[in-house]
Amino acid sequence: MGEIDRESKAKLRSASENLEELIKLFSDDLKQSKEVFKSELYDLKKNAENALNNYSMNREQIMLDISQMEKKLIKLSRQISKKKFNTNSASELLIEVAKRHGEIKNEFEEKREELEKSMNEWLKFTQSVSEIVTFLHAKSSEWEHNARELSMFYQDIADISIPSEFQKTRNTILEYSISILLSAGKRDQIDLNSFEGQLKDLMDKKSKNEDL
Repeated sequence: MGEIDRESKAKLRSASENLEELIKLFSDDLKQSKEVFKSELYDLKKNAENALNNYSMNREQIMLDISQMEKKLIKLSRQISKKKFNTNSASELLIEVAKRHGEIKNEFEEKREELEKSMNEWLKFTQSVSEIVTFLHAKSSEWEHNARELSMFYQDIADISIPSEFQKTRNTILEYSISILLSAGKRDQIDLNSFEGQLKDLMDKKSKNEDL
């Protein structure tokens, strides 16, 4: 019996080591995924903030340029409101304003296009979550496999077979029952069967838990 105990203890130690390895694997995978996830999200956050800041500054400059253009138009409106004004000068100023209008609009379109491209990158927030879920799902298969092996390992350690001593003891009890009856002078088969049956009922009686 002592040898079996030693063997079981050795298996339990091995099972404990496997358990610690599973916990470490789980922790390492979570740590790795967390660091990758954080890094990706922070990079996306930084890029988004930079894009918005740049666009905001460019838009402010564009609005300032438009304001300057509007001042020139006000100046022109005063000029052409007079009965007599220099049409050549007015034409040149209007052409200058129109040209600047086109330049400012093109600048705005370029900056807006840059921001829209950046906005497409922001969709990667969702992509990062999907990738981390896929990674964890793949790793979970490995965790489940190791956990299943651990469960089987513990099941292998458990010896649920009925000890042979039960049958040996049973036979001894029945043997002694005959000796006791014979010594008591009860040689009738009915007495023997009755006493033996009583002993068998006691030995074969199931617990209440087994009946539930």
